[in-house]
Amino acid sequence: MDITIDISLPKSWTDLTQQQLRFLLAVIASVNRINRNVPFRSQDDYAAQTAAQVATICLFKWSGITVICPSTDGYLVKADNREVYLPTQIITAALVHLSWTKQLPQFPVRLDTVDGAKAIPADISSGLSFDAWLACETFWQQYQASQNPELLRQMAEILYNKEGIRPGPAATLGVFYWWAGVKNMVSAMFPNFFRSIGPEGTPEPIAYDTMRHNIDTQIRALTKGDITKESEILALNALRALTELDAQAREYDELQKKYGTT
Repeated sequence: MDITIDISLPKSWTDLTQQQLRFLLAVIASVNRINRNVPFRSQDDYAAQTAAQVATICLFKWSGITVICPSTDGYLVKADNREVYLPTQIITAALVHLSWTKQLPQFPVRLDTVDGAKAIPADISSGLSFDAWLACETFWQQYQASQNPELLRQMAEILYNKEGIRPGPAATLGVFYWWAGVKNMVSAMFPNFFRSIGPEGTPEPIAYDTMRHNIDTQIRALTKGDITKESEILALNALRALTELDAQAREYDELQKKYGTT
């Protein structure tokens, strides 16, 4: 007998409610913590198995399906007040609709509140100065190299406007996914200024000295060498400053195409 179960699932990161986002982040943090102590054949196997486990947990949670008993080839579940057996093939097919959970957000999403503090707008349209942007970028690049969660906590201090903020594992991970979404957003908004340098378009971590040089270069580009304007530039809205940097990068490219390298 064919059994039909009607379910509705989020289609992307931006479809998530705050409750769903908090749940997903908690599951990702928990599954990764557990799997770090499990032997896997390779890093790719670790990533694939972890992503599948996260998606499976979310599938059951968001669809309202209760697992009664898992088995090697499926699950005995309760759905719509009925007990049914779902073979692994059906679960695997359903997980395709949650494949986005293993990808970074293309647009910023974040928890509204962490440790009693309210976040700035997810798209950083306000509440973030260029100076704060540079600080977050510094912490972000350092985190890429070290994986030290304290750096994400320091980002949270800025993004949630709370000194000494103490985010839990899920909220700390939320800062990572939020800024990843911000980076994808600004890369699309300002393609002349943000350019992918890693394989398959993935930015590579850079050394601190290089990062510091890049920051100084950005500030000089906006002040046009006038150090008296530095405080004014650093106080600019982050997106406004990035808009100007993108325009300067575009003008530079046009000059290079027209006159060649000097």
